[in-house]
Amino acid sequence: MFLIALIAALALASSHAKPTYCAAQTVAPDTAKEKRQPRKEDKKGITPGKILKNLSEKELYRQKKGAPPAPPEIAVPHNDADMSSLRKSASEEISSIIVLLGEIPAAEKKNSTFAPIFLSDKKNIFGTKTDFSFRWLGYKVTAGLTQKEFPWRATTLSETVVGSFLYASGTNIGFYGNIPKEETRFYTNYTSEIITLKYRSPFRLAAAFTLDSRQYFFVEREAPENFVMPENHVNIFPRIDLNFEGLSESGIDQLTSGVGAESWAGYGIRNRWQSWGEPPNLESGGPARTFLIYSFTLTGGLLIDNNHNLVVRLRYKGGHDNDFLTRPRFGGTIDNAKLDVVHGFTIDQFRVNSFALANLRYSFSIFRWLRMNLFLDYAHVFSTLMPDTQDIIGSGYGFRLLTIGGLPIWLTHGIGKRVYPADLPVEHTFMIMTAAGW
Repeated sequence: MFLIALIAALALASSHAKPTYCAAQTVAPDTAKEKRQPRKEDKKGITPGKILKNLSEKELYRQKKGAPPAPPEIAVPHNDADMSSLRKSASEEISSIIVLLGEIPAAEKKNSTFAPIFLSDKKNIFGTKTDFSFRWLGYKVTAGLTQKEFPWRATTLSETVVGSFLYASGTNIGFYGNIPKEETRFYTNYTSEIITLKYRSPFRLAAAFTLDSRQYFFVEREAPENFVMPENHVNIFPRIDLNFEGLSESGIDQLTSGVGAESWAGYGIRNRWQSWGEPPNLESGGPARTFLIYSFTLTGGLLIDNNHNLVVRLRYKGGHDNDFLTRPRFGGTIDNAKLDVVHGFTIDQFRVNSFALANLRYSFSIFRWLRMNLFLDYAHVFSTLMPDTQDIIGSGYGFRLLTIGGLPIWLTHGIGKRVYPADLPVEHTFMIMTAAGW
């Protein structure tokens, strides 16, 4: 009832607004200038009605008409949610975007997850062919530079620095089996330096080589007397990407058409490692000094009349000698981030050794300001801690509303269920997300 009431209230507010996102119109420069410069007589007798009217006429989000955006860049390799695809699918006129999101599980034993996100991109800084990007996702900060057509014309060179400091935020998520809980025994922190050289061929094929150097360090917190802390260590993780960039996306709804394939593999080396945890049940299988991670994704999108959009994604991800820091994960309901989504489960609810995932999404516009999304997910876990194999299904529905000033808000209700090896009760997760760009 709360979700229905919230949707009705936002729909009523948006019916008085002039959204500029879905049906952006060309405005003459003089007219736009007059809107940005209020007349002196408008300052007299300001009323709440005038404030609401002025707010509704502001363009908090705009979509540029014209040619579709270029295929997205190969993402830098890291295990945490990035959401950079949300920024890449926005208008070229938007250089910065701020996102507020939250996931609310129905079960009382699980805590809600809320996070502020800020993404900013600056093109051709200092009049050069160098782009600068900045990401702030809760406790993680990422800054990167991309040199286009360097060192050769068909290549780009990018350098990225990542800092993740759970100790500073006062939170840390631990895992017991597959159940997320607050971990109070230690904090995990790392810094990472990433260098990527990417080559694009004339046939939409792209190859990239990435070198990721990551330094982990841990801070003990309320650990039992016999608890074995993980050792501070350094990872060197070279990675190769081979992609077919035949997909195109447009707008904040990420209308997808075409076919794309992404594959990557990386071999990591640690300078030292050991089992950690509380004896005799240690959390790691052994002192693995090396590890392997690989992934393959096939995505297809059908777009009809720039409205009805059917998207299918198949993904396999796995590895060898993964531990709690490198084990692939999936879950969550934030589709705009292109995570490994299984609707009905919270973020980071699963950490596994290898899994196969299928996502199906169908979306269409009910009204100009209201768009509906239907989801269906299936995941098969090949290997994890306990049990060895699992089958998980998820479904859900969501809405994107354009409210005052064209501000988009996403509301999603996910329904998930573990069907094998044990038929567990249905789980529910609610997600709310809003974004404003300028």
